[in-house]
Amino acid sequence: MSAKNRFWGSFPIIAFATIALAGLAYLGGYTRFMADDYCSAYTANRFGLLRSIWYWYINWSGRYTAFAFDWLVLIKTFGPYGAHLVPPVAIAIWLVAMIAAVHTTLKAISRHTATWSAAIAISASFVLAVIVLSPDIAQSYFWLNGMRSYSLPLVTLSIYAFLFQWILPRLKSGKALGWVCILAFVLAFANGGFSETYAVFQLMLFVFLTVLEWFAHDRKINAEFKLLSFATLGALLSVIVIVLAPGNAIRRAASPPAPTFIRLAQISIGSYLSFIQDILLSPQQTTALIGALLVSAWAGTEYKSQITLRWWTIPTQIVGGLMLSFVCIPPSVYGYADTPPPRTLSIAVFALAAFWMSASFLIGSWLARTSRSSVRLEIGLIVLATILIGVSSALTMAYVNQNQGAYIAYARKWDSMDAQILQARANHQPFVNIPAMINWAAVERPNDHAKFWATACYSEYYGIQVYGPPY
Repeated sequence: MSAKNRFWGSFPIIAFATIALAGLAYLGGYTRFMADDYCSAYTANRFGLLRSIWYWYINWSGRYTAFAFDWLVLIKTFGPYGAHLVPPVAIAIWLVAMIAAVHTTLKAISRHTATWSAAIAISASFVLAVIVLSPDIAQSYFWLNGMRSYSLPLVTLSIYAFLFQWILPRLKSGKALGWVCILAFVLAFANGGFSETYAVFQLMLFVFLTVLEWFAHDRKINAEFKLLSFATLGALLSVIVIVLAPGNAIRRAASPPAPTFIRLAQISIGSYLSFIQDILLSPQQTTALIGALLVSAWAGTEYKSQITLRWWTIPTQIVGGLMLSFVCIPPSVYGYADTPPPRTLSIAVFALAAFWMSASFLIGSWLARTSRSSVRLEIGLIVLATILIGVSSALTMAYVNQNQGAYIAYARKWDSMDAQILQARANHQPFVNIPAMINWAAVERPNDHAKFWATACYSEYYGIQVYGPPY
């Protein structure tokens, strides 16, 4: 298939996926502060960057990068009245980073074959699949505290993937490689500080990739192996720093007792099987995943003569996706002593989609080599992918249309509530009663108890005692 035909073949997929992502970004544009966001912003504003990180570290959790995000974004960059910009900007940056990373990868395989259209099609379908497959889109991508702990590190990981793929071929000396390895260590350490769940996933991801690189190049220590090794060390240090946080004991004291090993395994396996079952039973999720896999396989057909496969490469990618999507569940089960919140599974979705799409790319390359008519194969793959991505995009837009009323209503109520509280504070009132801040993320809201944590968060943030109706 010519480059021109491949462009026009990928155009409907790009259009469908981009429209769906734009719809999700539009929905995220109605994000407002709620629940933990108030505590995070209050602490960041009161103590500043380093002191707020230390405060949370000794009193609640070791998520040092997440608390740095609170100061940088919730206070210094967007602020409370720019919260609605965070989800759309994050989605846009993620898409651009993925396009750059995929295009750089394709160029590394074959400079003359790589096309921007294929890179955009793969990236858009991947980002759409990861968001759509996440069990709780609202808490994973539109609630600020949930997004910054579980989805934001996936965005930064995609940026790092592009950065190191771009910079490695340009290294001209061992000294330069050494500096890049140090950078990999620092960035992996920084990214691991978003959450306990992501820190464990990242460590296992880099261990897996390092071992894969070792065997793929016949146990030779090349630049990629060194880079991944330093990233693994940075990821390991992030896990250690998080685990050693004194605040973990305080947080655990307020939670049920940690499950035994057997109970932890039972809950983790049950949660994972339920996670897979939900994907299989959801037309929106199934079409997004299979469509993304077919897009990747279609792109792989163009590289039938540039890729050398070993018998274990494709099975390893498939098993790796399953293993890494599971490995992030036990830490969450241990932390919550129960089935983890669905928002934590956005990390599992990322692992599954990334490795299975990589395997599909290799399968497409293999099929093109063995097929009698590679053109028919390409046409068949792109037609099926277009249909499935189109269906998933239509269902996603239906989801946006179904939920936009709740998002708009909450945004309007929040704006009114914010003005009411500020006016009461300006009038030097001792307290203010606000309406029930029932929200689309289903997170806690203030009630009539001053010591209830959500009530206290609102009150501390605004500097006036806030009460909500009992519930």
